[in-house]
Amino acid sequence: MTNGSAAMLRRKAGWIAVLALFLTSCGRAEREREREAAVEAARVATVTEIEQALSQALDLTDREADRANDILSPLPVMTTAQENALRRFLNASHVARARELGVRVADRAARDSLVAAGRLVQLEDSTAHWIVRPGTSPTYMVPEVPALLEELGRRFQERLAEMGLPPYRIEVTSALRTSGRQARLRGRNPNAAAGVSSHEFGTTVDLSYAAFAPPSERPPEILAGVPAEFAPHVERLVDLALESVSGRKSRELGAIFSRVLLQAQSEGLALVIYERQQTVYHVTVGRALGN
Repeated sequence: MTNGSAAMLRRKAGWIAVLALFLTSCGRAEREREREAAVEAARVATVTEIEQALSQALDLTDREADRANDILSPLPVMTTAQENALRRFLNASHVARARELGVRVADRAARDSLVAAGRLVQLEDSTAHWIVRPGTSPTYMVPEVPALLEELGRRFQERLAEMGLPPYRIEVTSALRTSGRQARLRGRNPNAAAGVSSHEFGTTVDLSYAAFAPPSERPPEILAGVPAEFAPHVERLVDLALESVSGRKSRELGAIFSRVLLQAQSEGLALVIYERQQTVYHVTVGRALGN
């Protein structure tokens, strides 16, 4: 083989190597483009799926709120007779019952001693039947109070269910007040008891009739298909939608709850004052459940 022929073979081999490298690079680039296209397609599909799930959740939320609003719209509000029936037992009756079932709490030291002895317990901030309004403290009560709230909340939700309404919860706005705190409150709140208050004995709570809390659990069909990381946000939207209805229809919901309180009062379970200067029911334990 001549030197020229050998050189030509080497050039051909080099061209073949370059061509192979070029084709390999093209193949890699093509595969990379295909991979990127697949990733983008998956991303778009995921985004679309999330958008559809969120859209469906919002539609169901609006429907649930609209349904509750439609049910409540034609309902009657409290009559004057019902309001007066919830004012039969005024402060003196509440204090007398409080002295029987509770113990007057002078200050924090006395409260802490009673908690340690088990004579006072702390209300849970949120249950299936009630919530404690944020900032309401201290929330220590005699053990009969949580039992009463659970019974009232259960009866309230049973009535709501019979009407096809969501299980709204009652809202505790005030609980135990030490004697010192009650005295300070008396100086700035004309609705505070002029003398001794049953709030000082851990037997009494104030329950709002202007606000009812959304259910502790949201309808499962609303959250179906919603990614876990978005679920808390959707839950909050559900709460806001139902809170909006309860705010607009608080008088109607209050009328339903008032009938629950009237029945409980007739059974001796509770004493109630329907307050007018503040939008609350002043509720004192009447007797221990089961007695």
